[in-house]
Amino acid sequence: MTRAVVVGGGGTGDAAAFALRKRGFEGEIAIISADEDRPYDRPYLSKEFLRGEVDLPKVFLHDDADYSKERIELRLGQRVTGGSLSERKLKLSGGDEVAFDVLVLGLGGTPRRLPDIPEAGNVFTLRSLRDSQSIRDALGRASRVMLVGAGFIGAEVAASARKLGRDVLIVEALPVPLQRALGQEVGEIYARIHRDRGVDLRTGAKIERWHTDGDRVVGVTLSDGSRHEVDLALIAVGIEPNLDLPKTLGLPIDGGGVRVDEGLRAAEDVYVGGDIALHKHPVLGRSIRVEHWEVAKGQGRGIAASIVGGHVPYTKLPYFWSDQYDVSLEYRGHASGDDAAVWRGNREALNFSVFYLRDGIVEGVLSMNDAKTNELGGKLIESRRPFDTAALQGADLAELVGSPAP
Repeated sequence: MTRAVVVGGGGTGDAAAFALRKRGFEGEIAIISADEDRPYDRPYLSKEFLRGEVDLPKVFLHDDADYSKERIELRLGQRVTGGSLSERKLKLSGGDEVAFDVLVLGLGGTPRRLPDIPEAGNVFTLRSLRDSQSIRDALGRASRVMLVGAGFIGAEVAASARKLGRDVLIVEALPVPLQRALGQEVGEIYARIHRDRGVDLRTGAKIERWHTDGDRVVGVTLSDGSRHEVDLALIAVGIEPNLDLPKTLGLPIDGGGVRVDEGLRAAEDVYVGGDIALHKHPVLGRSIRVEHWEVAKGQGRGIAASIVGGHVPYTKLPYFWSDQYDVSLEYRGHASGDDAAVWRGNREALNFSVFYLRDGIVEGVLSMNDAKTNELGGKLIESRRPFDTAALQGADLAELVGSPAP
């Protein structure tokens, strides 16, 4: 009987396991996760769960009974330390070995730590459910919260803290938030959104000195010489992809991840998804690596399709979303803040979309409170056709999508 072993209990691993069963896979399935908790819905961690708006049971992706019902063995609190593809075995930290016929890696990443950050009881990173629980408890005692980094995690936690009535300081090294991903102009809008809601956002700034009292950070001095009192700090400056196991197994490492083909395969009967997958995307025509929850889940389902269906290309466009205050952001495709930006809608009313073009072809679309445009923008990306700037700004997008190629 074929045995599928999934390493990692995040979006990729959990989705792959359940999708295998849904597609009729009858072999054994085991999920090996270093996490102490069964797989959970990560977006809750920076928003509703952190704010106390949802209870713990809602955060989990499945009930305990679901794993038994689907005959999925769930091995929690176990770390894979090595293995061999030729022997088809993995080694666990406790000394056990696990055999596999098919291997799925959804290893995610580890939050980056900046140099000179003190080891303190009120300095956190956010990656796991237990991280979120600790931050949630600390928020109950905090009045002044500092976020280091204004990316999506930092911005979402800042918005949650403001909703809870906390004073919030964000320290961001770039001139505007999210500049590399979304560009200068969108970054300026996000800066305004946070400042209008009372966040003390310091851009182009760095921490020169941490002030401590015992095992707690009590303040920081910034690069402009200003000192700020702090009683809770979150470091949100991205992740380092977890690549130790793929390197040990001899998988191809490139672009900060594991190189996989169109069907998310890294080697014979070895599949990789989520944060560590450098995917040769069959629609975009290039290899991309995306660190977002929806992408990880989608790739898990794509891996299951490849395993059962005989190597099926995964064609779904990258998609992610972020809710901050009353602002809903959606993004499809894969572009850079340096790509040409074509705007559509009302910036001042925070109801607009931005198309990112490379050589006239739409590579990505960001929408703020504009879901319909985002959905149609995805179809423009999939067409791989050049579009006129004026048409993107004012034409009926549904007609544009349905128009014949020139």
